Amino acid sequence: MNPTLRHFYENHHGKVSDKWSIYLDEYQRLLHPLQDKEVCLLEVGVQNGGSLEIWGNYFSNARNIVGCDIDPKCAELSYINSSIEIVIGDICSPITTQAVLSTCNGPIDIVIDDGSHTSQDIVTTFFNLFGHLKEGGIYIAEDLHCSYWPGFQGGLHHSHSSISFFKRLIDIVNFEHWEEDMTRCMYISELVPINDTYEELLSSIHSVEFINSLCIIKKRPYSENTLGHRIISGYDEIVQQVKDKTGEISKPQK
Repeated sequence: MNPTLRHFYENHHGKVSDKWSIYLDEYQRLLHPLQDKEVCLLEVGVQNGGSLEIWGNYFSNARNIVGCDIDPKCAELSYINSSIEIVIGDICSPITTQAVLSTCNGPIDIVIDDGSHTSQDIVTTFFNLFGHLKEGGIYIAEDLHCSYWPGFQGGLHHSHSSISFFKRLIDIVNFEHWEEDMTRCMYISELVPINDTYEELLSSIHSVEFINSLCIIKKRPYSENTLGHRIISGYDEIVQQVKDKTGEISKPQK
């Protein structure tokens, strides 16, 4: 049995990493099915570089462990693990995003945004990177408690905070049930100025999960994100008739 992520943290003696306790157990739950895979993990926000070192140990068969940070001092960090690389630049910049994608050299399995924690940067980073996440991939935004603080462009009732944006993605998951004449992009653009080119990206959101200070978004093709047909099993309808003549009841898909 592979060691847990908490085990790696408790026994780590290299570069400093700073994570909240709840993250370790939730990451273990989310990521252990990928632990032996040739994954590409991208972490935005390098700081002292310890988390990249630990991810490199946790994912022993990783194809790439890539960190991106705006601080040029991070370029001084070096690693024995050859799968770990660092890109210096602002991930919200198209030039930096392209440099990151070139370094990843293929689809990304896991994105962890531990960057500036400001709402605008969090939302921009999501739109820059989610489209490059592979189908079945996992996108994680960390430290969303900052979204409740004015100093990070947030507040409990702040309509344009990052947490407000992620809450809207719950409605995106349930898009097929809307009765309003509105696209996904039109709905999101009430908070974030985007155009219809992002419609396909939004349709690939399979699930949105909230944990204290974390939001986890999973990506799958649109065909796996609809409710599908209603499946009725059994014959006896003692209390209420639920079957139509075909044995199925379904609503046309958008």
